[in-house]
This record gives sequence, structure tokens and C-alpha cells, in this order.
Amino acid sequence: MFGIVFWIVAARLFTPTELGRTTAEIAAMLLLATLAQLSFGSIFERFLPVAGEFTYPFVKRAYLMCTAFGLVLAIGYLALGFGRSFLPPSFGWKLLFVAAVVMWTVFALQDSVLIGLRVSRWVAVENIAVSAVKLALLPVTIIITATEGIFVAWMVPVIGAIVGVSWYLFRRRIPEHASTNLSTEKLPSTRDLIVLASAQYASLLSSVFLPSIVTLIVIQRLGPVANAHYYLPAMIATNLGLFCWGIVRSFLVEATSEPEELRRHANSTIRALVIVLFPSVLLGCIFAPTILRLFGGSYAAQGTALMRMLLISLVGSTVMVFYSTFAWLDQRVWWMTLRNVVSSVIYLVMVYLLIGHLGINAIGVATLVYSATTMAVFLPISIRRYLRT
Repeated sequence: MFGIVFWIVAARLFTPTELGRTTAEIAAMLLLATLAQLSFGSIFERFLPVAGEFTYPFVKRAYLMCTAFGLVLAIGYLALGFGRSFLPPSFGWKLLFVAAVVMWTVFALQDSVLIGLRVSRWVAVENIAVSAVKLALLPVTIIITATEGIFVAWMVPVIGAIVGVSWYLFRRRIPEHASTNLSTEKLPSTRDLIVLASAQYASLLSSVFLPSIVTLIVIQRLGPVANAHYYLPAMIATNLGLFCWGIVRSFLVEATSEPEELRRHANSTIRALVIVLFPSVLLGCIFAPTILRLFGGSYAAQGTALMRMLLISLVGSTVMVFYSTFAWLDQRVWWMTLRNVVSSVIYLVMVYLLIGHLGINAIGVATLVYSATTMAVFLPISIRRYLRT
């Protein structure tokens, strides 16, 4: 809720051109931070519940590797000249962008650590607090910097979240977990870990990477105003998708901790997904114009059809996300990745070919095809795997 209100306020305070430029900047930062995580988010959720006394060194090494990689990625991104169409040219703002990539890498990883250590309630508390502070800061940051006010408001609360959660994890929760939970499953060898991480990383490149590529395509082909009209419907649909992904992430942790109760945890997850997803998609489609009109009339006029298509497509995407738990439990992530890559290629080709004719609605059409392909591939596999539990 706070996230949607944040963008409503931002849309009222900034022009569509400025909003579109800043959303591209945020999308680039999120992309690099996601790549920098080296798939440790899913690895934490799969193996931390059974890591026992190895938890602290496991988390510490992952943090060091990912932050170092994030730093290299961000510097390389700027050095190669990417983002010149939307990033500020001054050295100070570029330095802020690099720092933001590193900070967001840690911010995202610590959520997975919290989930893996079975204290996922703090993820919701943390994210609500960060969103509330972002919203409160927005009127202040626009006074400090009219061009980068959104980006500054977006990042400043993350600093406090990193400090607070890091203290809780390394001083309290990790020692407690290590002392009360003995290692109940042999952790994968370095070779096996590389194989799993590589598979998840390839899947990440084909799924998480795509929205950022689409943002760049929209900016280059249609301009920053069209990107603002695309970003807000996509943000609403993505938030709902992330909520469903959060449900599935908890399923992975619980199934890892209690493998003998896999069927029960699967049933609970399916019920939760149905209760959340279907009413949300239905109401979102019905009230899409009303919701987007809160951002401004042009957003409703240009983004209603896109928002409806993106919401409907979540049904197919959720099937693949649900199957991902079984893939991680069985350590067969490469099979999921290969199938996902094929669907992603179809999606990206369709966006590129249709965007000149359909505008931002090309993204909605491509997403529906991607969703249908994903469901056709992963639903039968999910059903067969569920019946074997």
C-alpha cells in the first residue's frame, strides 16, 4: 500500500518525463543489485534452515562475495556508458548510484536470510517501515534535489534497514539459530553449489533481467513519458507477483525444515495463493482505470489495458514460481531454468517486434503469451510432482 501511495505522490510532484527517467534509473539499480546477489537469495532459503553451526560463515562469505560483485557491476555499467539517457552526468550522482547498487544488494539478501532463518515476519515489518519512510521523505527530497528527489527518497531508508537488520541477524538470530538447530542435512559441496547457483542465475537472467531490458526498449523506442505510463501498471502487477512469491518462499523454507510435511505445506501454499491471487486479479482488472487515475489522467488513459493484461498473466507466472520450490527441493534447478529461458526468449522477441505497432500494450500481449507458455509447460510438471509428495 505504501509503495503505491509513494508513486501516486511522485506522479503528482514530478512530470511524466522526470518520473519516467527516474524509474529507468531505479530499474537499472535494481537490475544490477539483483545480478550481484549471485542467486544467494534462493540458496539461503533452501539451505539456511538446515545449516546449523555453518550459518554464520555461510552468510558472511555470501555477503562479501555479493557486495564486491555489485561494486564491480555498478562501476562497469557506468564505465561502459550504459544509462547515459537517464543517469545524471555529475560524478557525485554516479557515486550515489554505485553505492545504491551495493546497498540494495545487501538489503535484498538480508530478506532471504530472515526467511531462511524462519523469522520472515520481520521482512514485512522491515519493508513496511522502509516504504513509510520513503513516502515521508519524498516532499523533503524534492526540495533538496528536484531532479533526483525520487531516487534519494527511495534509497535513504535502506541505510537504516541494513544497519538494524544486520545487527539483529549477526548479534542475535544467527547465533541463536546455530546453537539451537544442528545441521540436519549435508550442505552442498562447492561444485554442487556452483551448479545450483549457475542454474538459478541463468533463470534470473531470463526472468528478472527481462523487465529491465523492456524498460530500456521503451525508453529508446517510445521515450521517457511512455516509460512512466508503462512503469506504474507494471509496478502494481509486480507488487502482487512479489507478494505471491513471498508465499512460495515461505513454502520452500518450511518444506526444507519439515520434509515429512511436504504435502501439508504444499496444500497450505496453494490455498494461500488462490485466496490472494484470484480476487486481486479480478478486482485489479475491474478497477484498473480508477487505480491508475490516482496517478493522473494520462496514466489511466495509456495504461489501463496494459495493467489488465499484466494482472491476468500473473496466474501463469505463479504456477512456475510454485514449481520452483519442488525444483530446489529436488536440486533440479537446471530443468526449470531451461524451460524458463525458452519462454523468456519468446517474450522478448514479441516485445521487440510489436512495440512499434502497439506501443506499451505490446508488453501486455507478450506477457500474456509468456504466461500461457509458462503454464502449459509448468502446470503438468507441478501436478505430477505434487502427486508424488
